[in-house]
Amino acid sequence: KGVYFVNKGKIKTFQSNELGKELITELYKEGDFFGYLSLLQGEKHTNTATALEDSEVYMIPKEDFYALLNNNHGVMKRFVRLLSNEIQEKEEQLLKMAYSSVKKRVAEALLKLQKNYQQNAKDTFSISISREDLANIVGTATESLIRTLSDFKEEKLVEIKGSNITIVDLERLKKLKA
Repeated sequence: KGVYFVNKGKIKTFQSNELGKELITELYKEGDFFGYLSLLQGEKHTNTATALEDSEVYMIPKEDFYALLNNNHGVMKRFVRLLSNEIQEKEEQLLKMAYSSVKKRVAEALLKLQKNYQQNAKDTFSISISREDLANIVGTATESLIRTLSDFKEEKLVEIKGSNITIVDLERLKKLKA
């Protein structure tokens, strides 16, 4: 029926398997569009979207979206770029899930969250996220994620208070990702 625009807040999209296990497919923030791939393919949405915090999301009706694409080359180019970046990211995500250790994938997930949601690059990055959501981003069991976060805490890479995770050694975390 349309494409979605995040005006305020944070959104996750995910897919569930037959047992109800979620895999978070993407995270969106203010200024991001989502749902355009299914719309352009003329198919039903395969992902479910949920707000991670109080959010404001607008639905741009299909007819208005197509009119915008057809009448504005700048917008068309932006969506072509979004599509090509999305394909590249999904291919990389599949390779990492298949061949990277849980430790490396957790480091990558934390760095992705930092890249997507850090407001001021000079500030220490901190995010409140459920262990289940973080495990679903990583593509691992919640128990494995919790063990890895405990290791990260012991190694003084992160600080953990409740659901809040703070990256305290960004450079060492980046080295784990490499």
